[in-house]
Amino acid sequence: MAELTLENAAALVVGAGQGIGRSVALALASEGADVTLAARRAGPLERLAAEVAEASGRRTSAVVADIADPSQGRAAVDATIQEFGRIDVVVNIATYGGGSVSVADLDWDDYLTAVQINVIGTMEICRSAAAHMASLGGGSIINVSALSATTLMADLSRYTSTKGAMESMSKTMAKEVGPSGVRVNIVTPGLTTGEPLSSMFERMAEAQNRTPEEISDGFARQAALRRHVDPDDIAQAVLFLASSRSRNITGQEIQVTAGQHIM
Repeated sequence: MAELTLENAAALVVGAGQGIGRSVALALASEGADVTLAARRAGPLERLAAEVAEASGRRTSAVVADIADPSQGRAAVDATIQEFGRIDVVVNIATYGGGSVSVADLDWDDYLTAVQINVIGTMEICRSAAAHMASLGGGSIINVSALSATTLMADLSRYTSTKGAMESMSKTMAKEVGPSGVRVNIVTPGLTTGEPLSSMFERMAEAQNRTPEEISDGFARQAALRRHVDPDDIAQAVLFLASSRSRNITGQEIQVTAGQHIM
């Protein structure tokens, strides 16, 4: 069986904050990858890089980047190559949601921000990394999407449409770069534990005069496995797609949702 290990691979994690970003960075490093972490805020980024290095013994670097500017995304790719001499894995987690708003009330400038980050910025990183991966004989790109791009919830059109565009472009790109050995896949989380989800439950509980625990339990009962997912669950799916165990998987979406949505 092919190895899960990523010994001496070089990985770039974009959107490497707490939650999914932290779990993905730790998982890649634990399997032997050197990791570049990219995000907008220097302080938390540097602390996470130090945590990953201490936990894994692998080399880490931190690059401040706002992928709304495509040149900063390219710079993160270039920094990874300069630091480690190569780039084998890219994980795009950075995203822009922007809250709930109906199509009728969309602000187009705000919508363009979502396009810039969720589509253009993400795919600029993909194509920049893929060009270098092709020279090495291959690599793996994993883009993190959102379940709402499939379920198409009301008042989330800004998020669902831009994530949907990213998914479509990722799958098309998989066909284009496949002959060079580069794989492009998507991981879609369900309701993922952590501060953002807890805050959402608290807001809903206040509006409905219920407890956050009641709201959480209600959503969990909608999932086939009757639970939410953890950031580490997402990281394990990313780790599989980054490794040679998934060497014949490309252009696919893996939903890690505890069965929140089954097609």
